Amino acid sequence: MGKSSGPQTTVQKTELPEWVQTAAQQNLRIADEIASRPYQAYGGSTVAGFAPEQEQAFQMAQANLGAYRPALTAATGAAAQGAFYQPQQVTAPSFLTGNIQGYMNPYLAEVEQRAGDALQRQLAQTQNQIASQAIQARAFGGSRQGIQEGVAAAEASRAMGDLSAQLRSQGFQQAAALQQADQARAMQASLANQQAGLAGAGLGLQGAGVLGNLAQQAQQAGITDVGALGAVGAQRQALEQQQLQDAYARFAEQRDYPTQALNLRLAALGATPYGQTTTQTAPSPQGSNLLSGLGGAGTFLSGLAALGTF
Repeated sequence: MGKSSGPQTTVQKTELPEWVQTAAQQNLRIADEIASRPYQAYGGSTVAGFAPEQEQAFQMAQANLGAYRPALTAATGAAAQGAFYQPQQVTAPSFLTGNIQGYMNPYLAEVEQRAGDALQRQLAQTQNQIASQAIQARAFGGSRQGIQEGVAAAEASRAMGDLSAQLRSQGFQQAAALQQADQARAMQASLANQQAGLAGAGLGLQGAGVLGNLAQQAQQAGITDVGALGAVGAQRQALEQQQLQDAYARFAEQRDYPTQALNLRLAALGATPYGQTTTQTAPSPQGSNLLSGLGGAGTFLSGLAALGTF
């Protein structure tokens, strides 16, 4: 046999086990199938809405806004009324300004008339006695009888004047006493009214403070109710949020299951030890460095083809 005129090519070939090549090709098909799937959107909700208790708490909070204002307005009015209260002015009544005539005995004139009649009867009796004495002395109609009768009439008139003055004085004193008693009672009533007004103003101030405190307590109680109801709603909302997250997690688990299975296959294949077969021809003495380099590149491409890349 004659010598070859051309240079010989050096070939280095690495062959993987057939089962490795088969598994790699299957993994490539699975990956291509997964990558070819369209985007799968989640149709459910991922955020829990407000619970009915929270909605009710919101409504209660809105309704409770300014609920204290009517009571506060009333308390402010009562406090202002008590703060600016002017006590009743009490002035002692004057005796001279009173109507003393209204306290006089309405029967005083009748009493005076009866007393005058009694004195007239007494005067008539006295004059009869003077006349009788004059007859006995046989001096009837004389000057002595006239003088005695004049003196008796004068005494009777003076007695009538004294009696009338006494009756009127007693009536005036009784009327003045009644008037003073009424004025004293009126003074006591005015003082009592003044004290009652001051006490009422004090009670008004106290009531204003109590009313203000009650308004504040009522407002705080409403806030507490809203908070308690909101807490119940928050727990229900948290539970619903967990349920939504669980539903999404199940969806993602089902969606990502093929990918996880592929990763498991890739991990198992990469962790499984296996051998390889390498075939190499001896280099030709007459080969050039350029041909040797081409031979090495061919060997690398052959390895990629064995992995199923081409």
